[in-house]
Amino acid sequence: MRAAVLGHGAFTLAMCGVMLAVQLVIYPQFRSVDPAGFSTYAADHATRIVTALALVAPLEIIFAAWIWLDPVDGIGRTSTFISGALLVVGWVATALWYAPLHGRFQTEGYDADRIEQLITTNWLRTAIWVARAGFALWFLWKIIDPENGSPAA
Repeated sequence: MRAAVLGHGAFTLAMCGVMLAVQLVIYPQFRSVDPAGFSTYAADHATRIVTALALVAPLEIIFAAWIWLDPVDGIGRTSTFISGALLVVGWVATALWYAPLHGRFQTEGYDADRIEQLITTNWLRTAIWVARAGFALWFLWKIIDPENGSPAA
């Protein structure tokens, strides 16, 4: 079971890193793209980000489900449920809000207000993955010494 927690930690922390890079670097760079080439840039971004997430995201979901369905000693089922619920909220928001917003960039082109909307609202997804990273680190800590959550001597 330690393998499930280790896998969960690795892929959740990777996703958190991706989300932070997107929020702090990639989305703000949208402001600097030449409006004439923005649709092409947005399409290229979509292709590249999907490729980058194609391995990490499914494995994060698999490991999250694994540690919830097969509870680990010392890690409460409630905490794995909350962490998993955050994952569901993050992906539902992606499917219902962020993917269509990116689609509009590809079809309608540069829109400074839409870029600001993307950057502002994406703090929610970033916070979700930062919270998930916090859970993942706590779960990792708990498997070090499940009796009291402190490193074994």
